[in-house]
Amino acid sequence: MSWIEVESKIKVEDVALARKKVKEIAKFVRKEHKIDEYYTLQKKGYPEKSLRVRKNGNKREVNFKEWMSYKKGVHAKKEVEFDVSDVRDFFELLEDFGFRKWLVKDKKTELYEMSDGTHIEINHVRELGWFIEIEVLCRESAVNEVRKKIIKIRKKLDFGKKDIEKRGYTKLLWKRRDL
Repeated sequence: MSWIEVESKIKVEDVALARKKVKEIAKFVRKEHKIDEYYTLQKKGYPEKSLRVRKNGNKREVNFKEWMSYKKGVHAKKEVEFDVSDVRDFFELLEDFGFRKWLVKDKKTELYEMSDGTHIEINHVRELGWFIEIEVLCRESAVNEVRKKIIKIRKKLDFGKKDIEKRGYTKLLWKRRDL
């Protein structure tokens, strides 16, 4: 079964202040270092579809997200994710099908969790800087309710519309290539 990822991304200028605000409403869980490689069948330009292979410790996770909606600074995307046990064969399969690696993202995460299970991440993405993500995985029927909850949390953290980053990390990294 796939889940719906509902999230808001906020560009952070003062990470110390942001961390202080997050700690007031959420409990620190752990730090993670995630190396994400993105693969696509498309030969040129920014791909319409791609999949992500995340290296997180010794584990490899494959992820695909399909855009559903964007309202009031909150994205909803259908998410399919699974672990890969035989990495070498999986990469050989990607190559056989014609996939090519088009982007790598290096992200260091501080993961926090609220009492209701909402995740808040403070992320440093190499080449892009600091961001906060407020995220909930839910069923499609709960998307509107979750969207409202995320907007309330964003306000509680004292972030407004001007702070919202609508674009995904891959689009931001891709755009930097053109600078």
